[in-house]
Amino acid sequence: MLFDVLGLVDEATARSIAFAVHALDPQARITANLDRGRLRVDSGLPEGDVADALRAAGFHAIPAPDHPAGSTCCGSCG
Repeated sequence: MLFDVLGLVDEATARSIAFAVHALDPQARITANLDRGRLRVDSGLPEGDVADALRAAGFHAIPAPDHPAGSTCCGSCG
């Protein structure tokens, strides 16, 4: 699942976001694209649960729009 996260601009924020997601799913794989403020989360959790966890941790996160490269794109392709 792919999210646009307001304020995802540095490694410290990315670590805070990872902590929030790992509290729900310790096995989740997280990729952050700081240039685009985009977060990819590979988890068995429903997208809504992840979004709720991010918002509860103080991050405004919305599902990212569809991308021609598919839903797995984290924004690094351009």
